[in-house]
Amino acid sequence: MEHDIDYWIRNRKSTFVNGLKEGGKIEDGVIEKLLENGTWAPSHGLAQVWQFKIFKDDGLKFFFKKQKQVYKEITSEKKFLDFKYNEYDNNHKRVSHVVAVIAKRDPYKRFPKQEDLVSVACAVQNIYLSLEAYGVAGYLSTGDVCYSQQMREFLKLDAEDECVGFFMLGIADETYERPPRTRTPVSEKIEWVIT
Repeated sequence: MEHDIDYWIRNRKSTFVNGLKEGGKIEDGVIEKLLENGTWAPSHGLAQVWQFKIFKDDGLKFFFKKQKQVYKEITSEKKFLDFKYNEYDNNHKRVSHVVAVIAKRDPYKRFPKQEDLVSVACAVQNIYLSLEAYGVAGYLSTGDVCYSQQMREFLKLDAEDECVGFFMLGIADETYERPPRTRTPVSEKIEWVIT
């Protein structure tokens, strides 16, 4: 069945860990195809600054253990949530792969750093748009843990590299009831400039 571009864009969705099927596994070849689609994003001067670090199997457990440790280290007592802290122990049961999405700074610095981030964000969107076609689900996890100095060191980032987020990937749990998705009407976000 053919779908037009509006369908694919408007049905793009984030499926969080609780919406993934326990024990669901994705073949490595599918992960590679998703990332290959990511690399067809716009890239000023073909700098192609995206880099992907993939965690699976025992590497996945290692990743979530590190996230848990960093969450405890950087979260104030006032903001600390026990349920969130404890969830790190079980995430590997539902997540098949984690892809750390990195904006690797162009060594020649031909373009502003912001353009590196925009290009990698476009790669993320390509991955998002590919999920349903390959029968997988997931979302880009961001936030304080992702952007922490501890995670920078864990990922072995160079001084000007940036971690854009962690793509959590798995198989959708069909019994999970997804809340409805809405968007503000585009008419409220547009200003036509004619003079």
